[in-house]
Amino acid sequence: MIAVGLFSTFIPLRLTLDGHSAYITGGVTAAYFAGLVLGSVRAERFIARVGHIRTFSAFASLTGAISILMGLMISPALWIVGRFLMGFFTAGLFIVIESWLLMVAGKDRKGTILALYMIAFYAAQAGGQFLLCAIPPLSLIPFSIGALFISLSVVPVALTKYKSPTIEEPSLLSPLKLLKISTFGILSSFGSGLIMGAFFGLAPVFAHEIGMNNSDVAVYMGVTIIGGFILQWPLGRLSDKINRRSVLIAVSFITSALALLLAIASLVTTEILFVLSVLFGGFSFTMYPMSISYTNDYLDPKDLVAATGGLLVAYGVGSVIGPLIAPVALQVIGPSGLYVYFAIVAALVGVIGLWRRNLKRAIPLDKQSTYRSIPRTTPKISELDPRAEEEVKEVVSHVVETLENKLEKNLQEKADSIQELKEKSPTAKDSSD
Repeated sequence: MIAVGLFSTFIPLRLTLDGHSAYITGGVTAAYFAGLVLGSVRAERFIARVGHIRTFSAFASLTGAISILMGLMISPALWIVGRFLMGFFTAGLFIVIESWLLMVAGKDRKGTILALYMIAFYAAQAGGQFLLCAIPPLSLIPFSIGALFISLSVVPVALTKYKSPTIEEPSLLSPLKLLKISTFGILSSFGSGLIMGAFFGLAPVFAHEIGMNNSDVAVYMGVTIIGGFILQWPLGRLSDKINRRSVLIAVSFITSALALLLAIASLVTTEILFVLSVLFGGFSFTMYPMSISYTNDYLDPKDLVAATGGLLVAYGVGSVIGPLIAPVALQVIGPSGLYVYFAIVAALVGVIGLWRRNLKRAIPLDKQSTYRSIPRTTPKISELDPRAEEEVKEVVSHVVETLENKLEKNLQEKADSIQELKEKSPTAKDSSD
């Protein structure tokens, strides 16, 4: 994840330093997310064929080789192909990791394992940004460092004594079915993808264009990711206590307002950008996991895992489209146009939420599922979400309690009938007994 974090900022920055347009940068970014989406639903076939350890080793080796090749051959066309393949292989690596976490977590430790995974995920992604503060971007060194961390990731997998987990084909609810169940949920996931895909692809371009040096770009990206990690939990807990749809609508509009403030601030000063970026990351990064929690409120517990996979696909499609259309705003408005684009998308998500609020009654608070923050990786991570088992247990407990109450009522009625029969006919005592 350190390598993923490094490349997510370094690749757009390097393309910008080489004089390529935002459209080229957006295309390279879109290719990566396209590979990530395809790999998240297709890479399991490789794992089923040759196993987890061999797949992880092969995919990591190929990702490292592509990294070095991209450093030796600076070509946008080659980089589009390379980043697509890196996205596909990275999805395969995530599936192996998450399958293993699912195996060791068991039924009672899923929440703990998921929380630790989230901490490692965001800490490493943010840490990868800060590597740019110490390495020259116009050299082979960033590619080599990325390949180094990718190679090191093979060591614990190759030397493990644990048995490889079993693999199953991912179960996905189709986007159309999800659209009928929760229109706002799937559209907000799609909108989150439109924002996040463009952010990771074009935010380094924005930072460079407004005059930040390479170290400032790294810090700017890093604090945004850190903000996205820190604020997810308080906002999520708030959505457990207040109607979640209202919180998601508010998060969307606040994200839009913060984006407009960032667009204005970029024209005046860069100092306040870092503070605003922490807040922007906190609210914008929360949209996707809150969309999942909101959608799960309307689902049967058995559909939770499949629905999360479907929402991830919707997010992935948005993350492919976002980097392709956001450059238009940069060309028309200038660097600040990127945040104008974010403001428009987030505001549209909020408007959709208001529209759906008038058409569909909100879920009562006692019927809402518990908020959980999960990373935007592969459908496999949804199986690590303990909410599915918790909600199934609640349903089973409710059914058992209902049956016990009915049985107790029936027994009481029988006992009353027998007592009444005894009182009316002494001769019926023996038969009634």
